[in-house]
Amino acid sequence: MKFKDQSLNCLFRHLGLAPVLLLVLGASTSVEANFTSTFYQLPGGIVDKSSPTLADLTGDGRPEVLIGTTTCKGDQQGKCAYTQDAILAVYQSEGLFWYRRVDAPINSSPAVGDINRDGYPEIVVTIGGDVYDVYHHGGAIAFDRFGNPLWRFYTQDHNRDGYKDGVFSSPTLCDVNNDGYLEVVFGGWDQRIYLLDYQGRPLWNNLPSGFPGPGYYNADTIWSTAACADLNRDGYQEIIVGADITGGGILPDGTQTQDGGFLYIFDKDGNVLVRRYLSETIYASPAVGDLDRDGDLEIVSGTGWYWWDAHKRNEQPYVYVFDTGRVFDPSLHYSDPAKLPFLNGWPQPTEYPGFSSPALGDLDGDGDLEIVIGTGHPDLQNDHIDGAGKVYAWHHNGIPVNRWPVQPKNQQGADGPIFSSPTIANVDSDESPEVLFSMLWDIQLYDASGNLQDRLNTYWTIWGSPAVGDTDGNGLLEIWVGGGRYYNPEYGHLWRFELQTPVTQQMPWPMFHRDPRHTGYYPSPPRLSISPASLYVLHQYGSGEAEKVYLNLRNPGDGAFNWAVSSQPAGVTVTPLSGIVFYTSTVPLTVTVSTTGYQTGTHSLGSVVITGTSGGNPVQGSPASVPVTLYVGQVYRTYLPIVLRTAR
Repeated sequence: MKFKDQSLNCLFRHLGLAPVLLLVLGASTSVEANFTSTFYQLPGGIVDKSSPTLADLTGDGRPEVLIGTTTCKGDQQGKCAYTQDAILAVYQSEGLFWYRRVDAPINSSPAVGDINRDGYPEIVVTIGGDVYDVYHHGGAIAFDRFGNPLWRFYTQDHNRDGYKDGVFSSPTLCDVNNDGYLEVVFGGWDQRIYLLDYQGRPLWNNLPSGFPGPGYYNADTIWSTAACADLNRDGYQEIIVGADITGGGILPDGTQTQDGGFLYIFDKDGNVLVRRYLSETIYASPAVGDLDRDGDLEIVSGTGWYWWDAHKRNEQPYVYVFDTGRVFDPSLHYSDPAKLPFLNGWPQPTEYPGFSSPALGDLDGDGDLEIVIGTGHPDLQNDHIDGAGKVYAWHHNGIPVNRWPVQPKNQQGADGPIFSSPTIANVDSDESPEVLFSMLWDIQLYDASGNLQDRLNTYWTIWGSPAVGDTDGNGLLEIWVGGGRYYNPEYGHLWRFELQTPVTQQMPWPMFHRDPRHTGYYPSPPRLSISPASLYVLHQYGSGEAEKVYLNLRNPGDGAFNWAVSSQPAGVTVTPLSGIVFYTSTVPLTVTVSTTGYQTGTHSLGSVVITGTSGGNPVQGSPASVPVTLYVGQVYRTYLPIVLRTAR
């Protein structure tokens, strides 16, 4: 299979000209009065596709801002003129904290998490993902919180040009095997999907015979950032990631390929649970959440625009939502579409395809999640197409949110593709979250009803996702994004816009892929679940004074909550009476029913009532009422025969 030099050039052939083109379009007006604007000149190259990550590195409760830059000293065609180094930079609200030069451009978003269980966060960043600057070695680098390098992992030179192939995919940190250490997941342009341990050692070595090196071989490039979620709530994380595929070949399992893309689901050992074919590349990074709050997780995915463009732009683009109920069904082959069917109401068509990744959040306050994603016509040389960029918002059932999609414009009425993945956070005085995304030189803010609230101008083309947080601890939210500055185009710049009034810090999706570990997972709230739903107790008349039956208390949501028996009928005792139930754990409860004084017949005793609270508030499913019924009389018990078999 070919390395998609053609794909990359198709995707970015006009994006590389964007700063020059947009000088003609002009900058928007100054920041509105409810924001103040600050920018920092980075000690390195332009921020291109890297989105800022906000994470607390120092333990003071205030997040730092991490961003990567590109560098281009000129390729064989002389398309790049920037000369500054590629760096990983970390800023605090007052300015630069530290930076480190790296040996390849960064177009990914840094990930932060305590990968080695030392009690402090580490940083992992992937490098080399710049189509115009491929003459560097790609891979991943880990640093401690002060910028000291911990390890460096190199990808394969699948392209055989003397350089390890680059990585555009941002790293995802998740504990897939439930051992307390975080693993590192990413895909590369070397056509492999990697899982590394906390020391940078590859854990998957299931390449087909004849392909050197570790990882899972996909037979085409990977751009997508992986999501991690426990789809069946067994305590182990599954890995969900998109990939490209080119037609005309045969995969190691004998599958004949078609032009399109794959959505993979892997277990912790690299076994393929699902390989769902779609008719377009999947550059987008999937998101996972319980959209309809029914206790089951759904997967949301955008795609890309490579095959749409290569196939004469005649094919209908879609955004997809999948039902995960049959992911673990052993009767279905991993490539069977029935293993990952569409959720009712999906897929949904869009006017243009996109590179954007979906964001999830409750826009309308009804308790379920909406899906927000950007799209856009990729051809900036023909930029005067009405509605070339659109941002869509749907309810979980595929019905558009009222007044969405929106067609963003800058102050001069110009449009462009929405490359940025949206973020969702409340950044004004109402109670509803806003949708934020980059477009041309602006961060654009729309309210939940699709009304433009603000344009925050950066004086250079920005492509990454805005990040929202309070880095100085003053209670005022800030919006951060990386880019450049027209007046000093050699260096990258980091832009900070601070809200001037306090707001409720409601941030359902505050940065690229939601959190500093880039899990792409919207947590399910804690939920009280009791089984069985009722108790029917049988007692042989005259045989004793009590009967014991059992309840199981579970938390099918995330986190933990406190539970307690708030009431129990007379003569009914539950043990234990209170405790904490954690994610995936089960608490067995013993219910002892006194049978003294009851005559033959059926007796309704009342209900055992159990409550669950988290942070002083009731959790979903609380209170749970379990009715108890006692039958006294002749009880016939059935015994299963024991069958003895001789050894063979």
